Amino acid sequence: MTEEKNNSAQSPHPDAQAAPRQQFQRRIIFIKKDLQFEYMILIVLSVLLGIAVTVFEVLSTFQSIYKDYPAVLQPLYGKITPIFVTFGLKIAVYLALVILFSAILSNKMAGPIFRFEKTCDEIAEGDISKRVRLRKGDKFITLQDKFNNMMDVLEKRIKRRK
Repeated sequence: MTEEKNNSAQSPHPDAQAAPRQQFQRRIIFIKKDLQFEYMILIVLSVLLGIAVTVFEVLSTFQSIYKDYPAVLQPLYGKITPIFVTFGLKIAVYLALVILFSAILSNKMAGPIFRFEKTCDEIAEGDISKRVRLRKGDKFITLQDKFNNMMDVLEKRIKRRK
């Protein structure tokens, strides 16, 4: 793998057929902030809704048990506060993980959209040889293949007419 990177870096013509394609690596997590934040907010809100429903169900169950059998929960009163604190800390850690994973997942979607936009801008400026290059694991790989195939056909038709 290192040899491929060295060979592609030393190649005088980066678009040459024989040269291996260098892997495109994105270093910025938030590329299309509006889209990514909207996506992350939807994920976090759905998780918060799930947590709220669960907490409501647990509390209403405890209230129902206490109403019908107060002696059963009486010995737990001294231990409920630490249990709720621990539960709150676990929810905070869980939400932090949800935010992290939603940022990564939104990057896997927003990055390809960003690449498509940049490639379309370059094509609109007149360079019809440009193609979309996505990273392995990104979303929209099938769309990339269809788009690039369409551009190949279009470029061949334009060259035939010249």
